Amino acid sequence: MCGIFGYANYNVEKTRGQIIENLVEGLSKLEYRGYDSTGIGIDGEHEFGHSAVKAIQLYKQVGKVASLKDEIKSRNPDTAEVLPNHVGIAHTRWATHGGVSQANCHPQPSGDANEFIVVHNGIITNYRELKTLLKTKGYTFSSDTDTEIIAKLFKFLWFDGQVCLLP
Repeated sequence: MCGIFGYANYNVEKTRGQIIENLVEGLSKLEYRGYDSTGIGIDGEHEFGHSAVKAIQLYKQVGKVASLKDEIKSRNPDTAEVLPNHVGIAHTRWATHGGVSQANCHPQPSGDANEFIVVHNGIITNYRELKTLLKTKGYTFSSDTDTEIIAKLFKFLWFDGQVCLLP
């Protein structure tokens, strides 16, 4: 069992600190659904290579929501920046695939640039076959979770021309 909480606003200005607070508060109300690890993904700056780009910022930690709060505080995000449009997702995990580790916390990213992130409650029964396929296409994996397969598969389908999603 896991807990998932999402948050989105369009043309409603909020600071990054308010967004983080909303996600963490929502997650704390779902903590009973999974208490081995927690994580959030929010709009924000992300170091990629030698430059900062707008991307999804991930905060993940083993343990309860209090541990996630400490992780966020230790990374000192710019909580004052005002974002007119923003989305975020939060997850509290009870592990089914992969042990309890920071790498296995959700959200799971599609790659270093966090083009897609995924939180998930359930079991992907054919994840081994999908992982094998994606490895043959050059994808590498940083977790032992079945959820990481979804993020990598989205990236493969979107960027590698397997499915044309744009007109």
